[in-house]
Amino acid sequence: MVGRRRTAVAVLSVALALPAASSYAGPSSPGTVTSSASPTQADAGDATAGSAGGSVGVVQAQAEVRPRIAPDPVPVLQPVSRGLPADPAVVAGELQDELGNEWLGDAAHVAVTVRDVGTGEHLVDRNVDSALTPASTTKLLAAAAVVTALPMDEGFRTRVVTGPEADQIVLVAGGDMMLAEGAGDPDRVAGQAGLGDLADQTADALRAQGLGTEESPVRLRLDTTYGEGAIRPEGWTDFWLNQGFTGPITMLGLVGDRATPYNPAPRDPAQATAILFRAALKERGIAVGGGPRTEVPRLAAPDGAQALGEVESAPARDVLYEAIRSSDNALVEQLARQAAIADGAQPDPASVRDWVVQQVADYGIDMTGVVLADVSGLSDGTTIPVRVLGDLLVLGADDSHPELQEALGGMPIAGYSGTLWDRFALDHQEPGVGVARAKTGSLPGVTSLAGVVVTQDGRLLAYAMVADEIGRDGTSALEARSVFDSMVAELAACGC
Repeated sequence: MVGRRRTAVAVLSVALALPAASSYAGPSSPGTVTSSASPTQADAGDATAGSAGGSVGVVQAQAEVRPRIAPDPVPVLQPVSRGLPADPAVVAGELQDELGNEWLGDAAHVAVTVRDVGTGEHLVDRNVDSALTPASTTKLLAAAAVVTALPMDEGFRTRVVTGPEADQIVLVAGGDMMLAEGAGDPDRVAGQAGLGDLADQTADALRAQGLGTEESPVRLRLDTTYGEGAIRPEGWTDFWLNQGFTGPITMLGLVGDRATPYNPAPRDPAQATAILFRAALKERGIAVGGGPRTEVPRLAAPDGAQALGEVESAPARDVLYEAIRSSDNALVEQLARQAAIADGAQPDPASVRDWVVQQVADYGIDMTGVVLADVSGLSDGTTIPVRVLGDLLVLGADDSHPELQEALGGMPIAGYSGTLWDRFALDHQEPGVGVARAKTGSLPGVTSLAGVVVTQDGRLLAYAMVADEIGRDGTSALEARSVFDSMVAELAACGC
């Protein structure tokens, strides 16, 4: 999007009404008035008006120069609960043309729900119970489940400890798949913890023990028992991995190794991290066995092992936001696995899927029609009615479930962030820029969008839209998602 970004700035001013030339000294003691005038001037005033009258005159003069605070200005932003309720008939009329757009494909495979968050009223419902393919809007269910089990203020720790033998050290995975290669950056989510920092700590600890020298080299081992499980659900084909649309599910990895389209991740990110860690120790003068490409053997760290170093990721909340903003399939899957294990479930993909469904059902949502082939939306076979997405969004935005509100806080902002940074690019879609948030979804033949938007009248609406029989060519996908962008922009511009 070129040449179109506007930032609205509201400037609030509070005026102090002060005379141009005056001075004021407060009372020096109760019942005593102190003037800035000279004694001679004060005496002259008393002689003219009398002592009592003079005092009154001074008090009046002082009152005239006291600061007068202007009334509080009317707030620029009103609570969305005070916005004017939308008229369902008007909203339906605004969306009518877009709902009939041929780029969305077969009308029976287009589902839309629009809700008033404040009242829960259904403003528009179309095919809301149809079990359609939701693509990555599936991640909203995963996020809603994750916040029920993981401590969101805590990060994920990557450690180095002593091994079962005197010359062994163990790199222990702890759920951070976004380690910086060198030093960590405390101002970033991806790369907040650094492998280089961990190497520094470990090298110092080994030197203090007289280890890591040419006479007393150490052997590095890798512990991946935390959250251990399949590297992918059954529905993730080699194509998705080879083309970089997802990476393997891992509990240890480098931010630079995250998969992006046409830039695949290593097939074993934990092993790649361990090999780099060994090289980092050698760069710091530590003698470590193994060549530059030799695989690091796996070994479970012993109970009670001595800590040699530790780094911690950004809080789980921020990591979840990053997963939703970037629609990172592997990151969502591994967060859900960690949460499921923390809640007592098994780590296999089927158990994690079942756990997510149950957690969302526990919010009181009817899960009829929901079938999960994974918890990220990449696999074939997942179906979610838009009714479920709409219910979840309303519960997450109406203050009834603060933890759910936290889960949905990472949704991208239209025209600004995440997978929405380049959306809402047409002139007529501009009303949605900055005021709509949503989770996007894209698969061959599928486009989806689910989120919240504030109307022109200041009312908060939730929406979910899915079309799962659009054309499979690139043009069809772009046009179909643009139709959904236009629908959300209509909601934002609605004085309805």
